Amino acid sequence: MYSPDDSREFWEGTRAALDEIPMDPELSPAPELSGREFDTYNVTLTSFGRIKLRGWYSVPKDNPRGKCSAILAVPGYSGSKQIPTHIVLQGYAVLTLFPRSQGESKAEWQIESGTYLTYHITDRDRYFYRGAYMDCVRGIDFLASRPEVDPDRIGMWSRSQGGGLTLATSSLDGRIKAGVAEEPFLCNYPLAIEVKTNPYVELGEYLNQHPDQKEIALETLAYFDPLNLVEMINRPMLVNIGMKDDVCPYHTIVPVFERIVSHKALMIYPDLGHSSCADFNNHAKNWLDLYL
Repeated sequence: MYSPDDSREFWEGTRAALDEIPMDPELSPAPELSGREFDTYNVTLTSFGRIKLRGWYSVPKDNPRGKCSAILAVPGYSGSKQIPTHIVLQGYAVLTLFPRSQGESKAEWQIESGTYLTYHITDRDRYFYRGAYMDCVRGIDFLASRPEVDPDRIGMWSRSQGGGLTLATSSLDGRIKAGVAEEPFLCNYPLAIEVKTNPYVELGEYLNQHPDQKEIALETLAYFDPLNLVEMINRPMLVNIGMKDDVCPYHTIVPVFERIVSHKALMIYPDLGHSSCADFNNHAKNWLDLYL
């Protein structure tokens, strides 16, 4: 049965299991992804369950401060993501990391059936996001290990699924000194199971097909819901919501934001759907500059 104490023990054990696995980073130049002001490298890491991950590591060529601030960036639910060069060009080292079975990491391992949201949904030990959350922690491991990165200036900024991963990773890893969760997905599952748009609709459809599993599925999801994790965040967090966003609706995000006890800010855009926002990008960059 889920309880906050049991959740804490579960995640402490999961982190300890990850720590037992060597990261074994492999880097190779990726000139096709580099620019005049930064170099990019293909990266392979070994993560939880010894599953390998792929990503891109972009580093400014000129760093007058000696050591860079760094950002972990991860994709939305589709698994695709471009290198956020606008962050690299502002002087940040950026690891664009693909969690297991997503994007570039599909070449290493893929779920054999179902969807990410429903993969082993009745088993917290095998649920997809147990590994995916640890993949993000492994990304922080990598950034903290880099000689050109200041380990006291590591942040995370991503959108949609990436926003939910930002909230979860910031809850589970105190090395993140500032976070930006843009239109976060993976939030407030007791309400999200009623959302009729993709991808949340996958949960509702699964529970309709397996009504006998609803109780255990919701119990599993409770361990992964930022609603139950974000009170552990102790660093500045910036969140935004689009009031016309029917993918990650307002009512799934606000209760999560309200439980963050650290310094925080919420930006609400009345006419924004589920899309990026130039105004918010500017605020997010200022937020990271201020706290990193």
